[in-house]
Amino acid sequence: MKKLQKELEFKIQEALEKSKDKDKMLFHQNKLMAMGEMMENIAHQWRQPLAQINSSVLLIDDMLHEDNHMTDEIDERLLEIESLTKYLSKTIDDFRGFIDKDKEKKTFYLGEIIKKSVYIIHGSIKKNNIDLSFNIDNDFKYYGYEGELQQVLVIIFNNAKDVLVERGIKNPKIRVNIVIENSEVVIKISDNAGGIDKKDIDRIFEPYFSTKHKTQGTGLGLYIAKKIIEDSLGGNLSVNNTNDGACFEIAL
Repeated sequence: MKKLQKELEFKIQEALEKSKDKDKMLFHQNKLMAMGEMMENIAHQWRQPLAQINSSVLLIDDMLHEDNHMTDEIDERLLEIESLTKYLSKTIDDFRGFIDKDKEKKTFYLGEIIKKSVYIIHGSIKKNNIDLSFNIDNDFKYYGYEGELQQVLVIIFNNAKDVLVERGIKNPKIRVNIVIENSEVVIKISDNAGGIDKKDIDRIFEPYFSTKHKTQGTGLGLYIAKKIIEDSLGGNLSVNNTNDGACFEIAL
């Protein structure tokens, strides 16, 4: 009887565990469906305005050339607007692709995607006189999701830029290195903004946690970056303090 009772208890426990797993799976599937619907709505709402902005930029470009009022600075600004609208449009596709099981990987050069990411925010980098330098081997290749990695890089670059500006750092700097560590390719992005407070560093990737003023962000950027790197790209995103700032490391 005792043996039968133990077997029965074991089977009940096993059935409960299976039921919990099914509930978790259903919850995850429902969450993905909700995210998919949300992204479809965003795509629908943003596509037309972004297309109209691009059309307006092209029209302004033509008018300025016809009237001989075009300057190098204006031309650069118009190209920047066009690049940013294309990036926003592509961001929608990338986030939709993040929850798409049928998305395809491709081989790309890490140096190129890093420089593309920097170009997205180069206006802010230039405006705030931030010294941005690279120590990267252009031959490094990676097989994965290019758009998703670019999203993460833009988030980290933006984060470094915001901290440097917010703290009023003299001679602000951002450094980018690619190294091989333990058979992994590691992208290191460091700044000289003084680092992350010890009481905050363990929470920096938590959702809705932010050291910035509430008007400057939601605290989701680094959380999303970590989810993309670890859940979609199978890598690791970490941060540590250096002698003069913080260093984010993306191990792929």
